[in-house]
Amino acid sequence: MTNEIRGMTISATPNRTFVLLQYMDLWREIWTDGRALPTNVGGRGPTAHDPKYNGYSVGRWEDDYTFVVETTGLAPNTWATDSGYPHSADAHVTERFHRDTRNDLTLTITMDDPKVYTQPFYIGDVHFRWIPNQMLDDFNCIPSELQRYLQDMGDPAGSDPSASRAR
Repeated sequence: MTNEIRGMTISATPNRTFVLLQYMDLWREIWTDGRALPTNVGGRGPTAHDPKYNGYSVGRWEDDYTFVVETTGLAPNTWATDSGYPHSADAHVTERFHRDTRNDLTLTITMDDPKVYTQPFYIGDVHFRWIPNQMLDDFNCIPSELQRYLQDMGDPAGSDPSASRAR
């Protein structure tokens, strides 16, 4: 939730809340039916769950303005922050979505991962502002555009000796 969020929509059903993120067209499924988080993620056996990019999440309302989401089972090859902090599949993330005003939402994120860290830590706050009639745009990753970007940004002055041989 801290990685290049460009737009977000939240949609609630009676037993789940979905967070739709513009970046990479991702969505999160947050169960609100009272179930517990899985306890066997990344293990073996018939009750084991595979780690997932967004993990497994359950949510509950703490009060009229605060939605608390707990997540575990994050794929361990992802980062906890955009600075590259690692985590295990057993990491426990707590997110607090707090509606500050009619149009403003603050998300506070903490993580506890005893396999990697000695104590729980604060990941950060993300602030969102509701913009009426805002629409999420498509997220496209086109390989030819990526190659041009790398060429233009990686070697703007033509100083890379291997780049001149490739031309």
